Amino acid sequence: MLELKLLNSLAKVWPDKTPDECAVTTGGSMLLNEKYHFQVAYRLTDRLQAGISLRCESDLGDALTVRFVDNVPCDLPVPAGFEDVCEHPLPGLMPDILRPLPPVLWSYSNIWRAVWITVDAVRCSVAPGEHVIGIVLNDGAEARAEFRLNVIDFRLPDQTLPVTNWFHSDALCNYYGVKFASEEYWRIMENFVKTAVSNGINAILTPVFTPPLDTAPGTERLTTQLVKVTVLPEGGYGFDFGLLDRYISICIASGAKYLEISHLFTQWGCRNAPKVMGTLLDGSEMRLFGWETDGTGEEYSAFLRAFLSALTAFLKERGIFGKCFFHVSDEPDWTMRERYAKGAAVVREFVPEEMIIDAISEPEFYMQGLIRTPVACLTSIDRFIDAHIDRAWGYYCCGQIRTSNRLIATPSYRNRILGFQLFRYDIKGFLQWGYNFYNSHLSLEQIDPFGSSTAGGWVPGGDPYVVYPGPDGRPWESIRLVVFDSALADYRALTALLEKGVSGNTRDEISRLFGLDKYPISDFKTSGEEIIAIREKVNSLLCPERIQQ
Repeated sequence: MLELKLLNSLAKVWPDKTPDECAVTTGGSMLLNEKYHFQVAYRLTDRLQAGISLRCESDLGDALTVRFVDNVPCDLPVPAGFEDVCEHPLPGLMPDILRPLPPVLWSYSNIWRAVWITVDAVRCSVAPGEHVIGIVLNDGAEARAEFRLNVIDFRLPDQTLPVTNWFHSDALCNYYGVKFASEEYWRIMENFVKTAVSNGINAILTPVFTPPLDTAPGTERLTTQLVKVTVLPEGGYGFDFGLLDRYISICIASGAKYLEISHLFTQWGCRNAPKVMGTLLDGSEMRLFGWETDGTGEEYSAFLRAFLSALTAFLKERGIFGKCFFHVSDEPDWTMRERYAKGAAVVREFVPEEMIIDAISEPEFYMQGLIRTPVACLTSIDRFIDAHIDRAWGYYCCGQIRTSNRLIATPSYRNRILGFQLFRYDIKGFLQWGYNFYNSHLSLEQIDPFGSSTAGGWVPGGDPYVVYPGPDGRPWESIRLVVFDSALADYRALTALLEKGVSGNTRDEISRLFGLDKYPISDFKTSGEEIIAIREKVNSLLCPERIQQ
């Protein structure tokens, strides 16, 4: 006998837990140009093992896709002391991978599994009105159900909020065994960029030099330098932007709106230069700058001025300069302010200060004029909001557990709440460090993401990546990535209300209408069902007849 439950997209189907009845659903609504997700959970109750067939009956055609929810090992769900915000605090197998539906769904007695159903009205047009999706297991002999989806005749505004998840080219080269900047690299890179953009990640980290991120001092990550540097006979340097031009072309053609120029100094305060490879007069290639280089010394500063002069001229000629963000150094603390100030001063000679973004957890950097667009971790962003720093972005990673996050073991509502908070607090952009980081701590070794979701036990499961490297260089999405995309759609829906003047003309009025004030950045209390109910109410107000009123 088969047991079947239709669940909303914010439920997680654990092998050893019966899904919460509160997550059961029979329908929902979406707008004309977004994606809607729900799940089918199932289990055998009277047999040891069986193969199950599944089909969907609807008029949605290619807009409807069905994927299998596969589990991934997680040996560190959350750090000690945070078990109360974790759905599954013990290590184990956890639902996350969205992979193509296999020909047969194998099921075992009393083990819950799920399939993920998506209606994608971005990729394929969907007619307004009600659509019935029939779910049939084992040809209907044992289980069937219906889901009713109402498509509202309204389009979300374009996403202008910059959102980046750091794109790691070395991880693609290492995992697939391809050479950087080879034709196979470009093909794989394009696949991964398209998946990022289709999920709201509209800014792509662009490695003009190999990004000096999460790298042990004295060691190197695989060279992924897009700008070729040549030492000139008369002194100085020449720069070839051919590879960068191709990278930019792929990003733009894939729908990206912004480029995020990689960091020009090492993490935590500009102590050293990034690895910069160059061609010498005899044609040989060597490292010109790196860990041995004083980041704020005269030699690297002179090189950086020459480089930034040429780079900014190229980007302006390319017509993309105004859509670029530049990094100085990641997460300097206040003791490093003098070095950071020196490094940032060189960059500011060529880049307007509002285009420089860095992860900064101390408002003093802004107060002292060292940065105009700080990217504050969510555990510190209240200090920026209280100080009325209105250009602040936000970010989260392994240290922000009681804020919004997208860890594998925490509830999906903690992921999706981000859209409401970005709107409520008028946060100007969002960053996360791991779109596809398949390395260990400080990149000392490579990691198979299908076998380790924690970068080898370093960070909580899911922090390093949101896509899996599928066959043939094509990424598989995770539950966490598509829920993150839904959060960004929520943000756009609320922005549409603001633009249309529906139910108030201010951000505060709209926030009060939906009770968003009760969701502080940290230690908020909500549920998946509550978040979905708010979004349904937003959709109802975006109906054309309501807007005309």
